[in-house]
Amino acid sequence: MERDNYWNRRISRRRALAGLTAGTAGVAALGLVGCGGGDDDGGGDSGGKTIEQKQEEVKSILWQRTDTTAQAVPGGIYAGYTTADVTNLDPLASPSFTANVVGSWVYPRLTKYKPGNRVPAKGEVEPYLAEKWEQPEPTKLVLKLRQNAVWEDRAPLNKRPIDADDVVFSWKKFAALSTSRKDLVMLPDNPTGPVIGVEATDKNTVVFTTQFPYAPLLSALAYSRYVQIMPRESDGGYDPKNETRSGGPFMLSNYQRSVKFEYRKNPNYWGAKDIFFDGYDFPIIPEYAAGLAQFRAKKVWSFAATQDDVIQQKKDFPELLLDQNAMGRTCWMTYFGLQPDSPFRDPRVRQAAALMIDRDTWIDTFGNTSKYKAEGYPFEVRYHSHISSGWEGLWVDPKSAEMGDAAKNFAYNVAEAKKLLSAAGYANGIETEIRWITTGQYGTTFPNQAEVLKGMMEEGGAFKLKVINPDYATDYLTNIYFGKANFKGIAIGATTQFPEVDQFLFAYYHSQGSRQKVVFQGKDGIDIKSDQLIEAQRKELDTAKRTQLIKDWQKHAGVQMPVVPYPGQANTFSLAWPWLGNFGVNRAWDTESDRQTVETRLWFDKSKFTG
Repeated sequence: MERDNYWNRRISRRRALAGLTAGTAGVAALGLVGCGGGDDDGGGDSGGKTIEQKQEEVKSILWQRTDTTAQAVPGGIYAGYTTADVTNLDPLASPSFTANVVGSWVYPRLTKYKPGNRVPAKGEVEPYLAEKWEQPEPTKLVLKLRQNAVWEDRAPLNKRPIDADDVVFSWKKFAALSTSRKDLVMLPDNPTGPVIGVEATDKNTVVFTTQFPYAPLLSALAYSRYVQIMPRESDGGYDPKNETRSGGPFMLSNYQRSVKFEYRKNPNYWGAKDIFFDGYDFPIIPEYAAGLAQFRAKKVWSFAATQDDVIQQKKDFPELLLDQNAMGRTCWMTYFGLQPDSPFRDPRVRQAAALMIDRDTWIDTFGNTSKYKAEGYPFEVRYHSHISSGWEGLWVDPKSAEMGDAAKNFAYNVAEAKKLLSAAGYANGIETEIRWITTGQYGTTFPNQAEVLKGMMEEGGAFKLKVINPDYATDYLTNIYFGKANFKGIAIGATTQFPEVDQFLFAYYHSQGSRQKVVFQGKDGIDIKSDQLIEAQRKELDTAKRTQLIKDWQKHAGVQMPVVPYPGQANTFSLAWPWLGNFGVNRAWDTESDRQTVETRLWFDKSKFTG
């Protein structure tokens, strides 16, 4: 079978890596870390150079993120691309997040994420449409809107000031229609939602009232999938599904379905003088090969090359800027059906599943770390805990002493897994089902990732797994992803990358979470300690105390192993042509949300243009 062949092609690396570690303890470690070598993925010929010599060469070609703002010249149209069209253009009512991505260019939000300057962003929030705020009591947030914000100079708005009534209108629409409303809104069918309501006390003041102190509220107001501020005239004055009216840095000047998006600088935006590009053009190029060809032909100025392709593109075009990306904050998962007769209700069985995962092999397989090592590229490897290893300052390294007793459950240990299964009454292993989708919603690599995880869990007969590939829309979403553990066996799936860790913890790990994977139908088998820690951290306004609660939860989850998080990650790299000024300088916290802090600072350096 193809999935067996795929795993067998990786087995030599597993043997080479058994018993080795793939990284160093602690968040700050950065460098070349051991991931084996000498097989079909090792890069082979070193060109007569040592690894140390190649490291020095790569250090010299890594982009240093030079800030050229002082030399920036306004003008030019950025040549980009996108891979897909949108369902519609209404970010508060669309069934797809794609509308929120488009909306982030044109509709402001109350706050925004502070970018990192040449270093990763930290998720800090700063003023945007709201220029200041105060919290007179723990459950009230008062925001003052800037008074120089106006809507686009086009009917029916005609440069009308953006006011508090627009904010209240947008909140009510979000609360009624958004697919993300349950993350924020207290509703009859969502009593745990933090926000009770929003009111305008004058034209420039809005007040958010919560049912408990909610620490992530300011961050939530910066997130593009939540409350983008739309004009109240969008209710009847224009068709928001097919048109936009900008109050942000750019206007959608030309949209042709299935063809392209064209954005132009909004001259009436309060920060227009600080925007360098006149606009951004994004033809829709769904095929990877076509996009790469356009990039190589210099028709696209930056490109999300697969990590397989990065090294070769840099060799073919040495002038390309090669930038090392920050660690990602996505943590997908393997989770379990928890019907009354499920073996996975026993934590020993869940721990056994976790022990079957050879994290070093998995990260090497999908992160190309052996190839990067052979070429001298610097990178770090991190295991995920039950949150992504990209959550700087919050993540507990599973290989560190800080993880405590839970650390052993993140090790690769088939023998110990079999002991746990035997103690739980499954000496001959567990025969059950495993599910994942094979269509493209999670990308082209995801099915291979699932195949490898299945192969690992089946080693030595610990698990015998029958593969079922459900239809994404009619079966997977309803019965598996949102099914609250009401299925047989194991499932592998994606998760949303929220900009605030609370939203991830509550959605996936709290018994009342909208996407929870941890209790049967939200009522049977509740982990009371887990719920209490999640509730406590979201209500804690002291940052240091809240951080410790999040770390305590990770250590607890590492013991209980409610799901098996994806193994981990290594650094990835991005490429751009050298005439893209300030490439990589402003580091986004959330790439869907941060148009006003990244795209506004890029510029066209004509002196380096060779396209």
